[in-house]
Amino acid sequence: MRCAQFRTALSARLDGEPSGLPGSRVDRHLARCAGCRDWLERAERLRARTRATAADGPSPEWAAGLWARLGADGPDGRAPEGPRTAER
Repeated sequence: MRCAQFRTALSARLDGEPSGLPGSRVDRHLARCAGCRDWLERAERLRARTRATAADGPSPEWAAGLWARLGADGPDGRAPEGPRTAER
């Protein structure tokens, strides 16, 4: 089995999703593979940083402006509320 398959399983594990592989098999691979251990450490750091950033979250005005610039409805399917910016 290639490292890419284990990294997919590790990514699923980080997201709390089924990995498609037995956890013991993934753990054994991690014990032997320095490349996958490094990948997992970097993925965990990235996850922590994105969660910290997401905790602050964008303001409703910023999000509405983004949706308006994209010419799309918001994620709830309705037109966004908030200030609109001039198109360039």
